[in-house]
Amino acid sequence: MNGRWLGAMPVVGFFDKCIPATEEPLPDLPNNPFGAVPTDGAESTRYDPFIAAIAGWMPHLHAVNTSTKGDTVNNVKLKTDISIYSRVDGVTPPDRTDFSQMELWMEFKAKNDGAPFQDPRNDTDEARLLAIEEGSFTPDTDEGNKARGQLAHYAGAQHSLQFRHFSFSIIIQGDHARFLRWDPSATVVTAAFNYRTNPRLMAEFLWRFDHLSPQQRGHDVSIQPANIVLGIDARVREELRIKDQDIPLYRYEVPGLAGMGYAYGPRPPTQNRSLVSRCTRNLPVYWIPAEDVIGNTRSCVKPDEDDAVQLVKIRRSEGPDTWRFLSDLPDVEVMAEHEIYEILHRHGTPNIPEHVAGGDVEGGRTQTQDLVDAPWLCVRPRISPYQHYRLVHRIVGRALFKFECTKQLVMSVFDALQAHSHAFKFAKILHRDISVGNIILTNEGKGLLIDWELAKKVNEGGSRRPDRTGTWQFMSANLLLHPGKMHTFTDDLESFLHVLGWTTLRYVPASDTYRAHARGLDMEAFDQHYHPRGGNELGGHQKRLVLRGASYPSSTFEPRTPTPLFGLLGQLSSPFKSLYAVSPPTAEARENVKLLTNISDESQLLSCAAVIKYMYDNDIRCLQSSTWFVDKMKMALDKEWPTNDRADENLPIDFSRGTRRQANNRTKELQETQRLTESSKGLPSSSKRAASPTPEPSAKRRRGSPAASATQS
Repeated sequence: MNGRWLGAMPVVGFFDKCIPATEEPLPDLPNNPFGAVPTDGAESTRYDPFIAAIAGWMPHLHAVNTSTKGDTVNNVKLKTDISIYSRVDGVTPPDRTDFSQMELWMEFKAKNDGAPFQDPRNDTDEARLLAIEEGSFTPDTDEGNKARGQLAHYAGAQHSLQFRHFSFSIIIQGDHARFLRWDPSATVVTAAFNYRTNPRLMAEFLWRFDHLSPQQRGHDVSIQPANIVLGIDARVREELRIKDQDIPLYRYEVPGLAGMGYAYGPRPPTQNRSLVSRCTRNLPVYWIPAEDVIGNTRSCVKPDEDDAVQLVKIRRSEGPDTWRFLSDLPDVEVMAEHEIYEILHRHGTPNIPEHVAGGDVEGGRTQTQDLVDAPWLCVRPRISPYQHYRLVHRIVGRALFKFECTKQLVMSVFDALQAHSHAFKFAKILHRDISVGNIILTNEGKGLLIDWELAKKVNEGGSRRPDRTGTWQFMSANLLLHPGKMHTFTDDLESFLHVLGWTTLRYVPASDTYRAHARGLDMEAFDQHYHPRGGNELGGHQKRLVLRGASYPSSTFEPRTPTPLFGLLGQLSSPFKSLYAVSPPTAEARENVKLLTNISDESQLLSCAAVIKYMYDNDIRCLQSSTWFVDKMKMALDKEWPTNDRADENLPIDFSRGTRRQANNRTKELQETQRLTESSKGLPSSSKRAASPTPEPSAKRRRGSPAASATQS
């Protein structure tokens, strides 16, 4: 969320922009409505009196003290201080935190110190400019970072367990309150106000919120509970393998097929979903056409008669639900994903899914980006507009990490690499988000490269947005180290390597000597990130060191079952040693090698400098296209592979702080080892290299777990 907290917005302006007024006027307020709320003592003593004070302003809502009752219904280990639910006739509101049902949540902090936000000293341009320079609105303190992280976790849980375009929440800090509005672009935070001396602002917000429609509260009304006959309901559950009858089905509108039917399926998985940016969720669905338009389906969906007939039947498909990036630059139009698929299919790109339809969801455009020039801003925002988007594929696959054997894993990545190479060469499209989540396995064991939403035409110059492109764990070290770097074909090649490396460490069973602690230590190279004060989120140092080293992705990993996979990983990683060389040979030095006429001269052949120069040129050539990678993978696949080394999703892994400290210590050890090695070769050490140029102020935080993307477009 770094750079995505927009404040401090005046409360009245927040009302005008975000909370429409109601025709029914707010009732007269009693004298000192919060007088019964304690001003000191334990924070928990304030909840119930506060609920009693606001009850009259929410006739259609019900507030519950949930401070001691976590969300056990959804297995979310979080609990809000106060949860607010809709009143429904005949239905008892939850008595605990339930992120799948809450309309609004409130978080209390008894003290003003350690606040997540700090307003400028006064309402002047000078004070706001000073706040921007100092970064004081989002204090870079342990308490402030922890508090903002807590708020983001609550909002993320609510968005994960509901169908939402945006949401609202309230934070109480001492005697002061703020309103927040969350959407995939950023979070708007109001200026703090004293709710005791100015209770009308609190009352006005809750009264307006109580009278809003579900859509005005942020709900995505294009998704509704399924209302289908029992026979069809049972068929959908059977085909989608939904054994638990208590799991509800939902009806999804598919843009591009409006009026022709709906897609039906469960709620998307909730784990690993980011709050900001694309927020992609994939789920299997069944398409059920409307009976009165079956005759039109054939001509509207696909020209091929057989495909159209199949679509008339209940058809199992996969539907990504995401927020696609919209450029805010003039004369820059970003293609929707279904338009990219049309180009890829037109050029005969192999190993990609066939899409049925896709389009923008009505009412799903973010609004926060419209505030980036607001005069009250006391932050330097780095946000982009997004549009809610839904796409339906004609095929359903399983996750790459559900491979039956390591050969299937390599074959699937090989299939995806072929799709990527064909698209780059013939369709002139670069994918730019190669990750574990974007390669799926078909029932036949074939790999498909999906999620082309961040793809870009090769000849399209310039940046479309300020963020990196890719999924953090699989992005190249160069992109992580240099946020302003343009995404290239070589970056995608490195991402394919990291897909294999990460999946190997995480899911390939190892010998008993490779314990959870060692696994967590090795995987830290993929997760490493940090925030320089006032700068972009950075990473990639450990990843670069591992690529420079002798063994990728680990020097201690030994598979339980011998497999050619590790020899292949060593080969595929070898060219990157030169790419990340501490001191690449100069053009003059490389030219001198070409002038060697007597290559049989042993002294020349064994010249360390000459060998390094020769290897460097050869390695860099390997990284200019996929040909070398394809050849190496073909050779490896021709070898004998085991058939009993399938993925294990329950391998122990230790991501404790101690492990992270050890990872940092190991980074220092690797750096020192490389420094000594370079010194022995007469090369300049990394400690003497010039510092990297300061990157442009444009970065997006990692999506967290590998299901999510960051972007320099």
